[in-house]
Amino acid sequence: MSAVRPEFGPTLPELLGPRVRRLPRPVQVGLAALGALVVLLVLWALLLRGGGVNAKRAVIVRAPVAFNFVYRAPFSKEQPAAGELARVGSREQSFSVRELTLPAYRGDAAGFLPLYAAQQQAAMERQFPEFRWRTDGRANINKQQGYEIVFQYRRSDGALGYGRRVLLLPSVTARRGADIWVLAKRSPAIVRADDVGKNGGLKTSLRSFRFGTERP
Repeated sequence: MSAVRPEFGPTLPELLGPRVRRLPRPVQVGLAALGALVVLLVLWALLLRGGGVNAKRAVIVRAPVAFNFVYRAPFSKEQPAAGELARVGSREQSFSVRELTLPAYRGDAAGFLPLYAAQQQAAMERQFPEFRWRTDGRANINKQQGYEIVFQYRRSDGALGYGRRVLLLPSVTARRGADIWVLAKRSPAIVRADDVGKNGGLKTSLRSFRFGTERP
C-alpha cells in the first residue's frame, strides 16, 4: 500500500520498480551498489564538514619537556618562533609553549614562582610595547601547579592586545616545566585582559594542556 495519497499519483519507486525488475540481474546489483555508494559519500561529506569545524587535533611534544594539548578551528598549527616548542593560532590569537627552566630553589614552588614571575615581568616590560601589568597569581591547569601573569600591550598592527603567561610545573618541587604564552587581540569576545584563555580556541588549548605524551 502506497504512503502517498492517490490524488498525488504514483511515487518514483512505484514508477521505476517494474522497469528495474525487468533489467538483467547483474545490472540490478550494480544499481543497488551505486545507490549505496552515493549514500556513503553523502554521509562521509557531512561527517568531514562537521569534523573540520568541531574536530580537536592534538599537539604532542616529547623533548626537551614532554607535553601535549589540543586545538580546534579557527586555530591551525604554525611554525614555532625562536625558543618555542609548539605554536597554534590564528591571525588574531596565538597559543605557544616554551621550555621553563627554573634556578635552584628550596621548598615548594608556590613560594618561589612569585619571585621568579616578578623577574620575568621586568623583562616583559622591555619586550612588549606599552606593556601594562594587570594581575598575577597562582594558576592550576589539570591539577598542575603554576603561576600566571596577565597583561596588556600594543600589537605590531597598532591594536590593543592582551596576554596571559603561565609558568607551569609537573610537580611542586620540579625545576623544569612549561612556559605558556596566550595572546589575543582585543575583540568583542575578549574585552579585557582576564578574558584571555577563558573562551574559544584559547580556552580549548590552555585547559587541555598536560605534561607527558598521553591524552586522557
